[in-house]
Amino acid sequence: MSYLSITGYCDRPNVAPGETLTFHVDCREPTKYRASLVRITNGDLGTDRPSAKNQQIPSSIDGEYDGAPQWTATGSFVEVPDPETRLTLSKGGAVHLFLYATTPALPQTVIGRWDEATSQGWALQLRDGALSVVIGDGKTQQRLISKRRLFPEIWYSVVIRLDLAEQRLMLSQEAKINRVNSRLGSVAALDTDGEVGDRLKVAPGNAASPLLIAGKIVGRDHDAPLMSGNFNGKIDSPKILAPGRFSQATLHAGEGPDGATIAHWDFSKGITVRGVPSDSVSDISGHELHGRCINQPDRAMTGWNWDAHEEHFIHCPEHYGALWFHEDSLDDCRWKAAFQWHVPESLPSGIYAVRLEAGGQIDHIPFFVTPPRGQAAAKVALLIPTLSYLAYANAVVMQSASIAQTVIGVVTTLGQRDLELNENTKKYGLSTYDYHVDGRGVQYSSWRRPILNMRPDHRHEFCVAWQFPADLHLVDWLEHQHIEFDVITDHDLARDGVALLRRYNVVMTGTHPEYYTEAMLDSWEDYVGGGGRAVYLGGNGFYWITSIHPEKPWLIEVRKGESGDQAWRARPGELFHSTTGERGGLWRHRGRPPQKIFGTGYGSHGLDISTGYAPMPDAADPRLAWLMKGVDLKETIGDFGLVNGGAAGLEMDRIDCALGTPPNTMLLACSFGHSQNAMLVPEDLYFAHPGTNGEEDAGVRADLVFLSSSNGGAVFSVSSMAWCGSLSHNNCRNNVSTITRNVIERFAKNDPIDEVI
Repeated sequence: MSYLSITGYCDRPNVAPGETLTFHVDCREPTKYRASLVRITNGDLGTDRPSAKNQQIPSSIDGEYDGAPQWTATGSFVEVPDPETRLTLSKGGAVHLFLYATTPALPQTVIGRWDEATSQGWALQLRDGALSVVIGDGKTQQRLISKRRLFPEIWYSVVIRLDLAEQRLMLSQEAKINRVNSRLGSVAALDTDGEVGDRLKVAPGNAASPLLIAGKIVGRDHDAPLMSGNFNGKIDSPKILAPGRFSQATLHAGEGPDGATIAHWDFSKGITVRGVPSDSVSDISGHELHGRCINQPDRAMTGWNWDAHEEHFIHCPEHYGALWFHEDSLDDCRWKAAFQWHVPESLPSGIYAVRLEAGGQIDHIPFFVTPPRGQAAAKVALLIPTLSYLAYANAVVMQSASIAQTVIGVVTTLGQRDLELNENTKKYGLSTYDYHVDGRGVQYSSWRRPILNMRPDHRHEFCVAWQFPADLHLVDWLEHQHIEFDVITDHDLARDGVALLRRYNVVMTGTHPEYYTEAMLDSWEDYVGGGGRAVYLGGNGFYWITSIHPEKPWLIEVRKGESGDQAWRARPGELFHSTTGERGGLWRHRGRPPQKIFGTGYGSHGLDISTGYAPMPDAADPRLAWLMKGVDLKETIGDFGLVNGGAAGLEMDRIDCALGTPPNTMLLACSFGHSQNAMLVPEDLYFAHPGTNGEEDAGVRADLVFLSSSNGGAVFSVSSMAWCGSLSHNNCRNNVSTITRNVIERFAKNDPIDEVI
């Protein structure tokens, strides 16, 4: 069932004048639809909120189009072209691989060169928990099934032999358990080893399909393969052997007969000191039968022989020869293109969207137009956290996690888009807060799919604006204040570095810039240390280590570490990013807590209510009279707002000198009055104990801070995701709005900040 009549996506989040965007549109049924261009200022709806503000912009997009349903090719696998038919096993031979099945009871294809339409070729499959070999020539089909079912998350060595001379078909499996590589250890008595055989009744036909590892193709739609029975789990060192005599025991021991090898795909061969930066899969047999990964299987995974003596794959690649496949992986929907749009040279920087209308429904495909490359059109920039948008893209954790409502402290409320995501998860892909169907956390997220929770009017499952819609609160306020600003994105910063920031006197963040690459963090540190001015208008920023795929910039990677607010945790030996080779987890655990740059860092979350800030003595310091101008220091700051009723809430940051808060940091105000549902973050707790909630622990708070840096730079941090939701209160006549405007106006001036303080 589909709840949406129309939706779509564009090929990348950021575009500059003179460049081209490609749009992809899906309709629930064949129909006409209308498309138009709009500039977005605000999307928050409700009687107590500002109205949605979308300005239609005449463009070449405007018009009516033919729409139709699109197919999403979900599921990761490896495709190996075989134009010379060397992998058909038509003259016999053998197949060997190591296998770690995570959902063995589901019907799946492990490896094969099989044509489903004509029943030709061969394949190793899983049926009812047992391995099965199927062979067909288009007329006759033969199947051999193991008598021993596989245990989940146990490494096995598997050998298939087709002996045409002796007319024998054999299937052998042997558990390969060491002390660390599988769910169970050697103490467990597993009755799973065994061998079955039968008279070979048919030779494999020449399937009209490439060799596939971890799935089978049942057709094609445009450029997208239509897959079925994708494998869930790890595969290590698959190889095809020529007919001949060789020791099965040698294969099970991981020692292959090189002279008889037709193909041997070594998944570790792509490993470099910078990770595995490519989708290529190497055949090390010398026969050049290389493959490529589709839909980004998890790379740099612990293999069958991993013994835990080395946890970083670049130092011992031979122990990281596995790919982990998932039936619900997605790196690109691969939909047919609906239309392209060349961005006019005269189009101002801003937040735009293509508005789609069909079947009585409206959808928006947002994107961000920057100034022309290498230029700035204003002194002020708003840095859009596109990496964080990707990390949360299409998250279903709040409706699927058993403890979600306990964490947030309110009843989850599902909208039409949430129902659509639940009903059609595979069509839209998962977020880095979700789990694959086999229980592994999702570590890759793609822009090339409809991101249904990144829509101007989207409400989070606990009824607040979150991420993109929350950042529009800030955009709406900037427009209302007539503050000229450029829009730039995380993707621009990752590519251009500190040179991008240095074009501006002041750079503002969004409400939740949580996911950051090393290069982006370097840029902020160099910018502020070199005299730049940062306005951190969010909470829980600069938190999770994030990588951008070097060949697919629309794809990010996140591996959750041993601690932090996390929906899942990387398994032993699998904390390092495949795309860059760097350690995943928290920046704090890599010696780079955000306190070092922004004065505050994530310390608590309280998603049920938001409160205000109490002014502290530093707010009355004469050196900061310009910052607090127009503010009554006897009043609470921000005890109002669109996000749970206050400016301090959701996720909050605080000063911590032990984590690098600069000694000249001035504490202007602290939030107070948080509830029992507000808690300290896990990384601040060395033992679980009571008394760590908002009513009992003073660390549960948001700190409003100012600090000056060398060379005339400065930082202003609000330390709360809810701050921007208070800007528009009382038609922008309030102390949150006043303080924010004071800071931006002063920071935008050319003279050094340290001359004022």
